[in-house]
Amino acid sequence: MSATSDTRRVDLHLHSTASDGSLAPAELVARAKSLGLAAIAITDHDSIGGVAEGLAAGRVHDIEVVPGVEIGISHDPDRGLVEADVLGYFFDPGHAELGETLAALQEAKNGKLDRQIAVLAENGLPIDREEVLELAAGDTVRRPHIWKVIARHHPGFPAQEFFDRTSFGGDWHVTKAVSLSLEECVELIVRAGGVPVLAHPGAYNTTFSKAGELVDPGVDAAIEVCAGAGVRGLEVYYTYNKNRPFYDGRPLIDHAEFDRLVSHYAALAQRHGLLMTGGTDFHGSNKPQIQIGEIEIPYALLQKLKEAAGGSGA
Repeated sequence: MSATSDTRRVDLHLHSTASDGSLAPAELVARAKSLGLAAIAITDHDSIGGVAEGLAAGRVHDIEVVPGVEIGISHDPDRGLVEADVLGYFFDPGHAELGETLAALQEAKNGKLDRQIAVLAENGLPIDREEVLELAAGDTVRRPHIWKVIARHHPGFPAQEFFDRTSFGGDWHVTKAVSLSLEECVELIVRAGGVPVLAHPGAYNTTFSKAGELVDPGVDAAIEVCAGAGVRGLEVYYTYNKNRPFYDGRPLIDHAEFDRLVSHYAALAQRHGLLMTGGTDFHGSNKPQIQIGEIEIPYALLQKLKEAAGGSGA
């Protein structure tokens, strides 16, 4: 099958219960197969705990599963990198340094929970630590876990305010004791045999909420920084109309604006010689507005990613 005639679809950005998704890795694989996808990547936050189960389920269901991870890098506002994530694909899941580093990142993330709970209590939102840990089910604690507990016990508090105030720059923000710089993250993924990709560039837009600007020049500059640091790809295709800052319980951009965003980042990828990737950022019931495979992402993009990783392709 030639690249031009290959109509198979993929979704290269899915989260499982190994981070903050609601479906187990095997359930993700089965769901993707039932929807007719040819391949998926499980890209949990700072965790590859779901990769082995996903790969095994892929063999059972005859669907290609790509080892993936999404690593949150340290805040670097001077270079336009705030709450930025780097995706890694096709690394060796057994790579010792990668596993050890991700374990340290998870420990740091879980370790900041007590500090975050203290800040919330000081502001009239007391919650129980054990309840948050129970929701996280032994994996990395993330803000959606904390938010679910807040919603249970403080149902009138707005979700948007929680996420805004606990984000970097917010007055309730708590930092991790350990994090990786852009360069450290890229180099780690490469040493593990993987391909580093900047996740969802449009999500870093700080001008839309302030001035309604669809394209943020600061993000464009940050993409150039990432390319110079060894990032190999850009997540061009993404559910921008269903994620912040372009979503607030409803899409804040129309179809034409969505297409403009995708076209803009596709052009930037070409300009900087970056691979194009795409995914929905599916989290299951934690982001019910998003469904697996809802964006048309062609297998040809995965083929090029695979070639960049040194594979021969399917």
